[in-house]
Amino acid sequence: LSASPRGLSMRSVHIPLSVILGAMLLLAGCAGAPESGKSVTPPATTAPPPSRPPGAPPPASRPQANEPPSAIDEGMSSFELQERLNQLGYKVGTVDGVLGPRTVEALKKYQSDNSLPPTGALDVQTIKKLRTAKY
Repeated sequence: LSASPRGLSMRSVHIPLSVILGAMLLLAGCAGAPESGKSVTPPATTAPPPSRPPGAPPPASRPQANEPPSAIDEGMSSFELQERLNQLGYKVGTVDGVLGPRTVEALKKYQSDNSLPPTGALDVQTIKKLRTAKY
């Protein structure tokens, strides 16, 4: 580095980008590393969520007798959405909980067929119609 009367000149600093990125990665990796000489307790493992049998609806919490029902009706899981669309003839394929293009297109078709705005988004009106639809 060459010095100028005012300090370091920016023209004289030539550090390759790969060196800077390597240093950043090294420092980021060290940030979570334990200090030497200290014991580390391994993180607690959590059990995977219990799987449910195919076709079984997810458990839903219902209001108690003295509680009014919620205005939004808890929402709908992606599994339940795919299951209902399949039951009603809007084929989304495998019920996997992934809101991919087939699920979104099936939802748009269902909304269009049921006088709802075909947004592909799950709103309160669509949930109510899906839950009360006969198959």
